[in-house]
Amino acid sequence: MPDLQPAFEYQTIREESRAEHALIANRLTWYVTSQSFLVTAFAISRGAGFGWFRWFSTILIPAIGLLSSGLVFPSIVGACGTVKLWHAKQCDFFLRHPEFKAAFELQRPAWIESRGLLFPKVMPVLFGVFWLVIHVAGYFL
Repeated sequence: MPDLQPAFEYQTIREESRAEHALIANRLTWYVTSQSFLVTAFAISRGAGFGWFRWFSTILIPAIGLLSSGLVFPSIVGACGTVKLWHAKQCDFFLRHPEFKAAFELQRPAWIESRGLLFPKVMPVLFGVFWLVIHVAGYFL
């Protein structure tokens, strides 16, 4: 982006980073909402004693939960990777424009960013393990 005005370049970097964060938030919101419906359906079907409907709570619901976890995980990891790329572009921009660095760079430890992106990556794994345990436990209960 060498031919762009510095203010426009910085604004573009920030907007793209913000858009990726919004994308992660939207995907995580959709995912957790869908998982809550699946957990509710599981609890109701098991609690109501659907003996003839056992495949619903031990096979179908866990399969849908695992499938949705498997589908959302790469998209969240990819968006987190893109956020890191935009942060790298911002660091490069700050090296080329020290006046912007003095005005806009946050003095914070690097672990804050990596830990902030950990939660969206861990949630699909946790729910995936939950559905796997439910599926396996269904054969023993």
